[in-house]
Amino acid sequence: MIDGLLIINESGALLYNWHPKNYEGNGKDDLFSGFLTAINSFATVERGEDIKSLKLKETRLIFEKFDDLIQKLTFVITTKDEELIELLHAVIHDLMDSFTELYSDTLNKEFDGAVSQYQNFDIYIEQILNSHGLDILSDSIRDIDDFSTLKAIIFLEPKGGIVYYIHAKQHVDKEKISFLIPLIMNSAKLLYKNNFNEQLYWILLNTVRSEILVVEPRKKVLIVKQHQLTEDFEEEFLALEFFKDKEKYVKKPKKLIEKFENLDWNPSIKQIFLVDMVGKIFYSNLIDSTFDCSDYVPETISFLTSSKKVSEEIYSRTLFNASIGGEKLVTVCINFNNFSLIVIGSNQDLSSFSIIQNLCSEIYKKLK
Repeated sequence: MIDGLLIINESGALLYNWHPKNYEGNGKDDLFSGFLTAINSFATVERGEDIKSLKLKETRLIFEKFDDLIQKLTFVITTKDEELIELLHAVIHDLMDSFTELYSDTLNKEFDGAVSQYQNFDIYIEQILNSHGLDILSDSIRDIDDFSTLKAIIFLEPKGGIVYYIHAKQHVDKEKISFLIPLIMNSAKLLYKNNFNEQLYWILLNTVRSEILVVEPRKKVLIVKQHQLTEDFEEEFLALEFFKDKEKYVKKPKKLIEKFENLDWNPSIKQIFLVDMVGKIFYSNLIDSTFDCSDYVPETISFLTSSKKVSEEIYSRTLFNASIGGEKLVTVCINFNNFSLIVIGSNQDLSSFSIIQNLCSEIYKKLK
C-alpha cells in the first residue's frame, strides 16, 4: 500500500517521515529527501515545471507542493502499487491540509532546524489513512485473490462518485457504480439522520441470485464491496404468488395479513411492518415496544425503490432485500413486488450481511 510519507522543506530538510510497521527500507530518508529536492529543483529551473509523479524501477513517488506559508513544503508518498495512484492523490492532499493546519504557526516562520515537534503527527496518520479506507485494503485484496465470497472492492469519492480504486475478480460496471451508489447512500443517510439522528454505518443490497453489495461510508470515501454467495433461489423466489400480481396496489390486504400474522419470527426482529409501494402501512407488529418506527417506515419506500433500480441496473436482477445499518437500528426491507416486509432490529443482532441473508431466507422459506 503506502510505503512511506516524507515532508520536506525547500532547503531539502526532512521535517517529518512515516512508514508502516512492516516497512523494510534502509532508513536513509534524510539522504533521499535531499535527492528529491535536487531533482525537483532541477525540473523547476530547467523545465519550468514541478514534478507531480516519479517512477523508479519498483516504486512510484507522488509529489504535492504547498507554497502558502513562509516554509515551502513538498509532500511525497511512496508506493509500489500503481493501481492506488488516484486514491493516494486524495490521501496526500488530506495529509497536506492536516499537517499545514496543525503546524501553521511554526511553518510560517523561517526554519530553525527543529523537527522533533512534528513527530506527534504520527497520531493523525492512522486517522487520515482510515478515513480513506486504507486500513482494510490489504485484507480485502487478499480475500478477493483467495476466491472468498468477496469478488470486488471499489473506492469512490463520496459526492461525485469518482472511482479512486478497483480490485476485482469479476466485471464491475464503473459508470453505474459511480453514478448510483452516491445517490442511494445519500438517501439512506438522510433517512437515518432526519428520523433517528443516527450516523449511517452501511447499506446492503441483496439480489435474488445472492449477489450482495455492501457500501460503507468513510469520512473521505465510499467503500463498495461486492460478494457472491453460492445459494441461488431466483426461480423459486420469483415463483411466489406475490410476484404474479401485476397490479400496482395490494388487492386483498386482509388475506395477505393473515399469511404474515401466522409466521414465527426470529428473536432478533423487534418490529414488523407490511407496507405497500406508496408507503401505506397495512399491518404492523411491535414485538419490542421500547421504540416505535411507525412514523419512519413509510419513508423507507423511497430507499427500497432506489435499491430496486440499483439491483436491476448493476446486476440485471430482481432485488431480494435492502438494508440500512445505523449506530443502533437496522432496517431490512424485503421486496415482494407491490409491497414490502420491513423488519426492524438492533445493529448488535443484525451486524453482518450473512446474518441478514439468513434472516431473510428464513422468512422466505416459511412463505413457500
